[in-house]
Amino acid sequence: MATPNPKTAEIYYQAGLNAFNEKDYKNSFALFLSAAENGHADAQFRTGVFFYNGILFKRNNREALKWFLKAAKQGHVAAMSELGIMYAEGKETQHSPRKAYEWMLKSAESGHPQAIYNLGTFYERGIGVERDVVKAVRLYEEAADLKVPEAAYNLAHLCYAGLGTRKDPARAARLCRRAADMGHRQATYDTAAIYYNGDGVEKDNEVALKYFRLAAEMGIPQAKGYVEKLEAAMSPAE
Repeated sequence: MATPNPKTAEIYYQAGLNAFNEKDYKNSFALFLSAAENGHADAQFRTGVFFYNGILFKRNNREALKWFLKAAKQGHVAAMSELGIMYAEGKETQHSPRKAYEWMLKSAESGHPQAIYNLGTFYERGIGVERDVVKAVRLYEEAADLKVPEAAYNLAHLCYAGLGTRKDPARAARLCRRAADMGHRQATYDTAAIYYNGDGVEKDNEVALKYFRLAAEMGIPQAKGYVEKLEAAMSPAE
């Protein structure tokens, strides 16, 4: 077996990125694979992503796991996070909540925002670790501050229910709107409903209409009916 060449690997990797950005996925994969075989951690991760997402071919979790492991062992934090998800799901691969937690913890401790959020879900659900909703709240807060919309949305639900933190509908509304403003689809619809019903906030049909319109554009079917209803109610009488 040839000795990995870092300079060659970087050339392949950069060419692979260029091809990927041009949506030339066939050449992109071939170049990423060449770089990965030469020990390039980012390329190993991206090769795993091709297999995991089924780009070009049928999804192959076994191959994805192999390449994520290679990248993770070189300290690639995103690969560590993906391993955590794969071991938690156990689809076509070993189901190991403990390994899932260990890899997710490593990624989170390295500062990976999505892993911090994912680790919060592990604590909230008790995946590979004893359930601790208070710890989940702290992790969601940290991830939300790092602009992970799912973290703000999950935190909004916990605040609304008073789980792991004080029950606070007003804070829940703020967090839900924050997630919506970061592009979270369900949070967009929920924010509209919050302002439409005045749940934790003062009722405001203009704000509700704004978010119902956004939710409708995101493909949430029930939002369209509210848009029509509010537009009719708010339009000047003839």
